[in-house]
Amino acid sequence: MMWGYYGNNMWNGFWPWSVVGGLVQVLIVVFIIMVIVRVVRHERCHGWKGSSAEEVLKERFAKGEITKEEYEEKLKVIRG
Repeated sequence: MMWGYYGNNMWNGFWPWSVVGGLVQVLIVVFIIMVIVRVVRHERCHGWKGSSAEEVLKERFAKGEITKEEYEEKLKVIRG
């Protein structure tokens, strides 16, 4: 007696392709999730809009790269 198109025996037909297809679908979903996680982590670390000029200036002053006078002068230029 026949059961469906390929018969009763699961070894008839192309059943391995359904397993491979299922694995491919899972891998695609995992890849998409990994990309989303990576983008979110990157944006959290580096900010959504990037650093503003004032923030960069503050960091340079805090590191000692510029003097107080240079900081104040450049801050006036940035603020207009």
